Amino acid sequence: MRSYIKYLGVIDKLDNCHYISLKEGLNIITGRSSTGKSAIIELFDYCTGNSENTIPEGVITDNAELYFVVIHAKETYLVIARTQNKRSTEAFYKIEIEEIDIEHLGRDYFKQEYFVQLKSFRDELGRFFGINISETDESEEMMKFKPKKGRPSFRNMVSFMLQHQNLVANKHSLFYRFDEKEKRERVIDEFKIFAGFVDQQYYIINRELEEKRQELEKFNREFSNFESQKNERATVIDELRAEYLSISGYELFPTITGAQMLSMPQIYIDELEKIKIEVNEDSDEYKKLYLELIRQKNDLLAQRRRLSLKLEHINSSINYVRNYAEKIDKYQPITEAIRGKAVCPFCHHESTATENAANKLRIAIEWLNEELRKSPQREDSFLPQKRECEKDISAINLELRKINAEINRIIETNNKLEKNKSLDEQSLKLKLRIENELEWTKNMFVQFDSKKIEETKRQIKQLEDILQTKYNVQQKLENAEKFINKAMNDMGKNLDFESSYQPINLHFDIHTFELYHLKNNGTKVYLRNMGSGANWLYSHVCLFFGILEFFVSLGEKSTVPTILFLDQPSQVYFPATIDTASEFNAKDLKQKEGKEADDDLRAVTNLFIQIANTLYSMQQKYGFMPQVIISDHADNLNLGKYDFNNYVVCRWRDKDKGFMDILKIKHSKEISNTEINEDK
Repeated sequence: MRSYIKYLGVIDKLDNCHYISLKEGLNIITGRSSTGKSAIIELFDYCTGNSENTIPEGVITDNAELYFVVIHAKETYLVIARTQNKRSTEAFYKIEIEEIDIEHLGRDYFKQEYFVQLKSFRDELGRFFGINISETDESEEMMKFKPKKGRPSFRNMVSFMLQHQNLVANKHSLFYRFDEKEKRERVIDEFKIFAGFVDQQYYIINRELEEKRQELEKFNREFSNFESQKNERATVIDELRAEYLSISGYELFPTITGAQMLSMPQIYIDELEKIKIEVNEDSDEYKKLYLELIRQKNDLLAQRRRLSLKLEHINSSINYVRNYAEKIDKYQPITEAIRGKAVCPFCHHESTATENAANKLRIAIEWLNEELRKSPQREDSFLPQKRECEKDISAINLELRKINAEINRIIETNNKLEKNKSLDEQSLKLKLRIENELEWTKNMFVQFDSKKIEETKRQIKQLEDILQTKYNVQQKLENAEKFINKAMNDMGKNLDFESSYQPINLHFDIHTFELYHLKNNGTKVYLRNMGSGANWLYSHVCLFFGILEFFVSLGEKSTVPTILFLDQPSQVYFPATIDTASEFNAKDLKQKEGKEADDDLRAVTNLFIQIANTLYSMQQKYGFMPQVIISDHADNLNLGKYDFNNYVVCRWRDKDKGFMDILKIKHSKEISNTEINEDK
């Protein structure tokens, strides 16, 4: 969003207004050390809702009562402010149609009724800049496991706007507030919101889509479970039919399997109702079934015995290996044996007998060492066989239990006959049990209504199509990445990167917010591995101007203010801590470090020229310049076609000059003391 800071200032305890007047385009605030240059970025951060007051302790905090920022956007002036109180939980928020009278601004303007709680302040600030999304959570299910995301925050936009002194050339960090994982993830996730790619409807659709997907997944999970149960019940039906045959002598649906019956449950329920219970008293089916079960049982018992013997052999081998390993561990591997030929002490003739024995000993040593190395592996080779054998025995035991149950049922049938429970009665019970299994399946089919499932799939497809055609976020993010990468490298090719990184080929990953230089061979060199402080500085500057230009190109679609702070970018070449003179002198500063100034001064000058070039290029493309505020001690640079002084909004070099006008404070104190004396 096109916007810029008009005023940024302090109301002191004596009701004086100390302010900086700013404009669109390049704004340079220059001066010696300890004049309040770095406080500017902290003041803006504090006034835009930072829960902590990080303005450096000193003259400013000793005298300040209130900090304020006036932002021009949407043909209005937004006035925001915070008190010096370290525990401040409120912020001032007021919109003015006309520009405020800065020369006469005092405490009376900041009335208490315009102070609101920080949370409400941040929400209102976001709304002012166009954040109209109140809910970004995409599913109720996810909210059970993760904290609620809630409303996107203006505070997450400041990561694109602020490059503090300790960050602007940092090799480990690119973005402000990324030291906390949660904040980093929120900024990355909300980039699509700040770029205007999505609206509230996008999240509503995503939430509905996620719910439909979960509904379909639940159905698939339950249906899979149903299919598994159906297979088990098909086996039960086949067992019941076999038992029915053994009792009645008649087979139910001889050419049909239990699985086929369950696939058409209502048809076979109707068929069962037509069947009258009849018993063939001469049938010996029960005897056939009994004998078949006994045969199967004997086969399984024989298999189990063979496997048990095999398992016993495996266990014996494992125990042998363990004992062998325990004993052999006591012996250390032998590294050498007797080498060389033996010589008779009397006749001094050489003998090969000892050498041959030594060779045999060497072979024995090599065998022993090999055995020592093998012993742990032998046990490992037996363990899979043991597990497989135990698994097979377990499966046989399960099958035996089933067969024993079938045999017991046949015996139970005879017991029931002895107790005057007829075969007809027993057959009827089996028929009813088969019907119950079929009824269960029929009811489950009703639950898994195919029309309902197809409707859910259709709704999912419809929602996916809307997200793709109306929003197409993935493609927009890819386009944003390409735009930023091009803008970065257009600027970077004119900066003084080390020769090993020229031509520079910076790449910004829009999904991870990582930056790297891509070499010709495809190797990624991440920022932390890019050598010198100059490379880190230029990488930061290129990235943030690339992002700034991207937001500028979006116009009013973007919610991010077109503002960028760079604090002390020249520190890589001229450390600010040693600049205490009344005039910036590059040669003197480098002399304090024992270095030459020419190359460094040329690099700093070129940096400012490229910043100016980039801003004018944006003006030609998009019709306006974003606001760039540079706090630095570099001064009076020769920028060629650009006049450095045209961009200087504050120069604090003289004694008592700085963000806080010391003379103004002294004068107010003198007046106050005079009034007190007159009253006396």
